[in-house]
Amino acid sequence: EHEAEDVLMLATLIGIGAEEHEFLWIAKEAYQADLPPGWDIYFDEEGKHFYYNTDSNISTYEHPSIEFYRKLYQDFKVKDEEFRKRQEERELAIGRQDDDEEEDASAPQTGDTGAAARGGR
Repeated sequence: EHEAEDVLMLATLIGIGAEEHEFLWIAKEAYQADLPPGWDIYFDEEGKHFYYNTDSNISTYEHPSIEFYRKLYQDFKVKDEEFRKRQEERELAIGRQDDDEEEDASAPQTGDTGAAARGGR
């Protein structure tokens, strides 16, 4: 289906890596997005589509909203990396806590119990 190919092409233009499946929703949203007001789509002599802004007389081969989706991807990627880093730190902290509890459980008990076992007071 052409839609899937177009979404993957958009993903590449946005900067989404081939292995970054969790961000493909951004490319799909870009694919389905309406053109901003004032923009129309046209075709050049070779049949390739381009975008033209009737208010500013600017034309471009890139979707006029592509920068918005590039920034959206970058923002989500940073947030995702921050979340993963915090998650790893939590897992390490939990692992250290578990190690401490295991050490406490295997450590010999100290206190008055030794004196009582020997018949002392």
